[in-house]
Amino acid sequence: MKQKRVLLIGPFPPPIGGDTVLTLNLLKSEYWSRAGIEMDCVDTSPGDRVRLVDEKLSPGDVLRGIGIMSRVLRKLPRARVVLLWANCRFICTMGLPITLSCLVTRRPIVVKAFGAMLAELIGAMRPIRKRLTRFLLNRTACLLSETKKQTGELVGVAGISPARVVLFPNFLADASLRLDRRAKRFAGRCVFLGQIKAEKGVFDIVEALRGQSEFRCDFFGPIVDRDRGAFMEALSPGGACAYRGMAEPDSVMETIGGYDVLLLPSYHPGEGYPAVILQAFAAGVPVIASDWKDIPEIVEDGVTGILVPVKAPARIREALRRLAADADLYESLAESAFVSSKGFSESAVVNDILVARVSRLLS
Repeated sequence: MKQKRVLLIGPFPPPIGGDTVLTLNLLKSEYWSRAGIEMDCVDTSPGDRVRLVDEKLSPGDVLRGIGIMSRVLRKLPRARVVLLWANCRFICTMGLPITLSCLVTRRPIVVKAFGAMLAELIGAMRPIRKRLTRFLLNRTACLLSETKKQTGELVGVAGISPARVVLFPNFLADASLRLDRRAKRFAGRCVFLGQIKAEKGVFDIVEALRGQSEFRCDFFGPIVDRDRGAFMEALSPGGACAYRGMAEPDSVMETIGGYDVLLLPSYHPGEGYPAVILQAFAAGVPVIASDWKDIPEIVEDGVTGILVPVKAPARIREALRRLAADADLYESLAESAFVSSKGFSESAVVNDILVARVSRLLS
């Protein structure tokens, strides 16, 4: 019997972020061993520093890419299937030689794109590079898309074959999903958890709560260097907002569960299905999020949360006042959010979609 060995190429913590934690959770999933699959990995993380979407490549990035490629080539001969878990920029740069290496060595490769920018990036490429990217991605075993909208755009905008594109949303570890929800009343305790940068709407939260005695927001997560000074200065002593440091990945849901509502007024260009929203749902905590990119696919306005326009602090404040004034609405949102989290379970996503597909490639 041939050995069932899979090589997972992707980012692992540090830094703490949606993509690194999800990649780690994928590697740790018990469904691989249940299927008799042995996992190996190559870490592509840049380290502790949080990267920005529009950050230019540096000589250090080139050297890191060479190191990643050498580790891939060293481990590739022992693998029968390759999984590439990457943000959209990585797929369009380092992902291309990795995919080409898999094709040359006849290793099926499954590519997962974090966020929802891949079709946009491919569409904006120069003709030769665009044809090369399409050619390689159309020869993968499949391309996993995080959102419904992105799935359609990869076909219609990027020119990827419909037979290649598979919807694969972010997921929640089965062990983290509760059987029931602890009911509570809204008391104005808000939380932001994630990478702290302007594009995530953190300054809009601070502005929304300025001078508000009935609402408070605690911030957890790594602060990008670019925004560190301005963010810490905005958190005036004795104000409604405070920075609480880092939350360990295994304690994220417990941390969120100690609050009444998650705030995520993001306008991040790569936003797909933010994992922190799914974690809030699983904790029975509704969300006030921006009506931005593909967030409305998972946050249904008035059902699992409240959607607000981007860069609109006053609308965040109005949404909080609405929850404070309507206990029935808050209870309904919390219950619906909790129920919706079940559709993003590790069993439904990792096992039923990915492990099943990889098992067929290994047979």
